[in-house]
Amino acid sequence: MADAPATALHPADELGYVRAELASCVSRQRLLSIREEALTTGLVADREARVGALHHAVVSRVRGRDVVDVERLPDLQRVLLLLQGPVVVADTETTGLHVLEGDRLITAAFLRVHPDAVSETPLEIIVNPGRASSPEAAAVHGLTEADLRDRAPFSYSHARAIIDVCRGGTFVAHNAPFDVGFLDAEFETTGLYFTGVPSDVVDTRIVSKLLWPGESGSLDALATRLGVDRGGRDVRHTALGDARLLAACLPGLRDALRRWIAR
Repeated sequence: MADAPATALHPADELGYVRAELASCVSRQRLLSIREEALTTGLVADREARVGALHHAVVSRVRGRDVVDVERLPDLQRVLLLLQGPVVVADTETTGLHVLEGDRLITAAFLRVHPDAVSETPLEIIVNPGRASSPEAAAVHGLTEADLRDRAPFSYSHARAIIDVCRGGTFVAHNAPFDVGFLDAEFETTGLYFTGVPSDVVDTRIVSKLLWPGESGSLDALATRLGVDRGGRDVRHTALGDARLLAACLPGLRDALRRWIAR
């Protein structure tokens, strides 16, 4: 069995290596298990450390426990190609961070971009999630139970409207697995499926971390880096406002990708 590389690995890359070793190296399982636990704990605690050179970590909460999956990073040449076609820029606001623990969608916004002209008729939905938001989530989106009381729950008609705007385009979001996870969960309640509706998915947070390693991967940081006006995002986040901000970042992000590929 090959030893680990002598040079220090990024935690996400090392976790991928350790898990591969756990499946095949019985004699070292105890030491590897201890290392896996330490790496998992560190990746849960530090969101900015989740994108390595070859892998990225996806953290979710399942039955009160943080679970870390390791996935391969996207090919940036393919990402650039996807961002030059029709895209749907999206964002969601939710009752909390953990869809598998019962958190629900509150608002979602979708902007069709072809490729530099943003649609003048974005789709925005606001629904009654049927549960209170966590204090942390409420502080971000600012919507109270009273604000949502008269809204309808997520329905088949909401799902059909989202399908109509997303079909055939690349779904683009900042921390896309989060948004896709909540849309998947809401679609499931209607008997429809969101996965497979867009032609592909691009997570601009991962792209940002690859282009500017060691720097913040937040949407605010991306906008500042590209010289895009963030408007009033410091005061309150809305799904539509954040989707518009990300759409405004796409031309600069494509230029940065071209420069990175041409190095």
